[in-house]
Amino acid sequence: MKSLLLLAGLLAAAMAPAQDTYRGKPGSKLTIDGDSNVHKWKVESLAVGGVFKLTAANLAKTGPVDAAAKVTLITRSLKSNNKRMDEVMHAALNADTHKTIEFDLDQLMVTQIKDKEASCQCRGTVKINGKTKVITLPVTILERGDKLTVKGATELKMTDFGIKPPAPQLPTGSVTTKDEVKIAFEWVVQK
Repeated sequence: MKSLLLLAGLLAAAMAPAQDTYRGKPGSKLTIDGDSNVHKWKVESLAVGGVFKLTAANLAKTGPVDAAAKVTLITRSLKSNNKRMDEVMHAALNADTHKTIEFDLDQLMVTQIKDKEASCQCRGTVKINGKTKVITLPVTILERGDKLTVKGATELKMTDFGIKPPAPQLPTGSVTTKDEVKIAFEWVVQK
């Protein structure tokens, strides 16, 4: 009897669709928008890498999706159009010590499907400046052939990650950077 149960379990596992592995590709982008007493600012990175494992067919129905993902971004790849601002930002992020910013997916739930685009809620752990925080955010996942495009946005506070909002001195006075930032991303992955 045990042999039959074991054989049935092995057959069921063999017949279940295997997860596909998708890897980050060019075309990905992450932007951070913030504000200060002097001006609004934006930085971005086009180097969003990582691995996403799931069965894409499971995005065609609502409910939980068995998925795993690790998104990685090199901290120094975040750039503005201002070299001095980049230096201040990289220092605030302790880029020499914490070389990457990472997101690990814990849960993915499809809430709606429209034209091969799945609206989802995801939960995961983001790691910035060596500090981790669990976040939940809405994302959309669009399937096109062997590619997926994952888009989303969320707001975070720098202080939640041990980052003191930069306050550099200028000849005209000091800059006061607001704690809240908006992070938006478009992550392109391919089998």
